[in-house]
Amino acid sequence: MKKLNPKTISSLLLFFALSAGYSQTASNLKPRFQKEIYGDVTIIANNITNRVDYSNTANVPYYNHTSAALLNDDFHMEYIDVDQDESTFSSSSAELFLDSSANRKVVYAGLYWAGTYKYNSGQEVKEGKFAAVDATRQPVNTVKLKLPNQSQYTSVTGTVIFDGLNSAEQKDCAPYVIYADITDQVNQLSNPSGVYTLADIRATQGTLPGGIAAGWQIFLVYEDGTKSKKHITTQDGFSDISSSSVNLNFNGFQTIDQGQVTARIAVSALDGDYKVSGDRVLIKTSKSKDFIAVFNKLRKPDNFFNSSITIDNKHAVNRFPDSKNTLGFDACLTKISNENNIVFGNNASEATLKVESSSDKCFLFFAALIVDESIEIQSIKKAVTISKAEILETYDIKKVPMIREMYADLFQTTSSKNFANKAQTFSSKKSEMNKTQLPIQTLNITNQDKGFYVVANAFTVADNARQFSTLLGLKDVKSKSFVNKINNYTYVYLERFDQLEDAIGYYASKAENTYPEPLYIVSVNNQINGLTDND
Repeated sequence: MKKLNPKTISSLLLFFALSAGYSQTASNLKPRFQKEIYGDVTIIANNITNRVDYSNTANVPYYNHTSAALLNDDFHMEYIDVDQDESTFSSSSAELFLDSSANRKVVYAGLYWAGTYKYNSGQEVKEGKFAAVDATRQPVNTVKLKLPNQSQYTSVTGTVIFDGLNSAEQKDCAPYVIYADITDQVNQLSNPSGVYTLADIRATQGTLPGGIAAGWQIFLVYEDGTKSKKHITTQDGFSDISSSSVNLNFNGFQTIDQGQVTARIAVSALDGDYKVSGDRVLIKTSKSKDFIAVFNKLRKPDNFFNSSITIDNKHAVNRFPDSKNTLGFDACLTKISNENNIVFGNNASEATLKVESSSDKCFLFFAALIVDESIEIQSIKKAVTISKAEILETYDIKKVPMIREMYADLFQTTSSKNFANKAQTFSSKKSEMNKTQLPIQTLNITNQDKGFYVVANAFTVADNARQFSTLLGLKDVKSKSFVNKINNYTYVYLERFDQLEDAIGYYASKAENTYPEPLYIVSVNNQINGLTDND
C-alpha cells in the first residue's frame, strides 16, 4: 500500500490519541505470552486471498518475486479455497513438522487471522475511485479450523484486536486482526505434526483502495529437552507504520554470561508490498546502543515486509498454495545477526524492537522475541546418519528396474497435495520399528559420477525436466540433473552421496525438511551387496 500524505498522518495520530478502546487503538503492540522453556518455536502461515488474472484462479500460486511482480493494488483479488468443501468460501493450508524423535509437547499455539475487509466485494469505478459491488459486511471473529488428520472443521471464535471499520482513518480498507488461543485443541492431537487448514477467513474481493490482503498465522512454542533454555515473549495489536516508527520493548530475559548469544524475532504484518521499499525492522540493546537493522537473504534492510512467508533464509514451501509472493501478507521467523555479540551481549536483559516505514504502508500486528538463555544441549543440524546395521533393521531394500515416470504439473504447487512428512526416527528401540520398503533403482551410466542420487522426478522430455528444475528453484529448492543415455530419461535430483546410508538419511529427513513430496534413490555405477530384485 502506498504512503499516506502528511495531512492524513496528522489526522491519524490525533485519532489514535483520542481513541480509548484497545480494539480501536492503533498504537504499540501489547504483551500476550511470555515463558521460559527448554524448547523452541516455529510458525506456520498462509495467505487467504490471491490474484485472479488470465487463466489463473486464486488457488494457483503466485511465484513472481522479481522486479516484474505486480502489487496487490494492481490485481483483482479473490478468495483462495483449496479444501474442495462447498460449505466453506475460503481456505488455505500449511504443514507443521516437529520431529517425533524428542518429547515435543506444544505448550502454546497462538492463532491470528487478518485482512482488509470494508465490504464483501468492490471495484474501481474510475481511477482512484472505488465502490461496493456487495456492500454487505459479515462478522470477522469466527473461522473454521481443521487440524492434522481430521476430516471435519471446528469453529474457532477469536478476540477482536482491531477492526478498522470503526476507525475514521482506516475505514477505506478496514483492516482487522483477530486472535485465538488454540493450545488446547492442538494438545488433543496424538501428534501435532501435519496439515493445518483455516477456512472462512473474510476479506473484500475485487479491489479496494491500497489493495486487498489477508492471511493467517499460528505461532507455536514447544518443549524439547535437547534444545537450549529460551525466553519467549510475544506481543500483538495493530500499528500503521507508514511514516512513523513503533518501538516495542522486551525484557525479563537474561542472556548467557559468556560465549555467543543467539536471538530471533518473529513478526507479522498486513499490506507490505514487495516492490515498495522503506519499511525496516531494527533492534537495540544496551550492548548495541544504536538501532541495527534486522535482515536476511530474503528480507532486505530497507524492504523487510515484502509479501512473503519465511523462516530464516527460506520461503516456507509446505503450504497449499505455496505462493512465493503472498501479495500483502507477511509472516517471518528469523535469526538476528549477532556476530561478536554486536547486538545482544552477555548478561543482556532488555531490548527494543523498532518498526518503521518511510514509503511502504504496512499494518504490523504481531512481534515476538526469542532469546537463548543457555547453550543448546544437543544440536541436530545435518541429515540423519544411519549405520549399515540400522539400514538393514529399518529398511527392506528392494531393487526395482525403473521407477514409474512422473510428470510435473507446472500449474500446481509441488506441495499442493500436502503430503505428510514421513521422516523416519531412529531411536534406540529398534525392535519396535517396522521395516519400511525402500525401492532403489540401479543404473550403469558411462561417464556419470558414481554415487547414490536422491531423485525428485524423472522425465522423458528434457524440456519438462528443465521447467521442473526452474519450478524447484522458485521454491528455493536446489536441484541438478543427469541423463540415462540408454532411454534418454532425465533425472532431476536434489543431492548425490558417496555412501548409501547418507543418501537414506537425506531421503528419510525429506531433504532436511525442505521437500515434502515423494523422493527415491537411484544408485549409479555401484555394486550393492544384498540388494534383491523387487517382485
